[in-house]
Amino acid sequence: MTWAFCTLTTVINGRELKYDIESGEIWGQNYNLRGRPWEVKSVWKNDDYLKMKIGSKMYFLHRVIYKFYNPKWNIEDGSKDNFIDHINGHTDENQIENLRNLTHQQNGWNRTKAKGYSWCKDMKKWRAYINLNDKQIHLGLFDLEADARNAYLEAKKIYHIIIPI
Repeated sequence: MTWAFCTLTTVINGRELKYDIESGEIWGQNYNLRGRPWEVKSVWKNDDYLKMKIGSKMYFLHRVIYKFYNPKWNIEDGSKDNFIDHINGHTDENQIENLRNLTHQQNGWNRTKAKGYSWCKDMKKWRAYINLNDKQIHLGLFDLEADARNAYLEAKKIYHIIIPI
């Protein structure tokens, strides 16, 4: 097959893959058919993330796309120091401009659903806190929910500075 479009190539799980930058399609060889013709790999959504099967293993689509653009990056490294973050928080937007390599902690800082405050029954106040290095930092108790939220958002500017690894 001749490729008439702009592609990137990589090998994942022993399989050669091609990525059509314009269409976003990922092509792989079908090893079950004689002559090993190329075909578009299927992608499906599971638990808010797009996934695909390469050989006998499942991969998150955002990790596969990141690998195409960063060939020396180890897609098999599932450690806490090797997360791929969606910068805008939308897990179905997998353009390379929206992806970056971070630690698990830094990835958590980018969560849009994290509040950083909760109601404290005992004190009958709103308690603000922020997590850093697996420790929770107490930011104060507040009468108003909005004040607790603002305390968290201000602390986030100080403690949750994301520098890609």
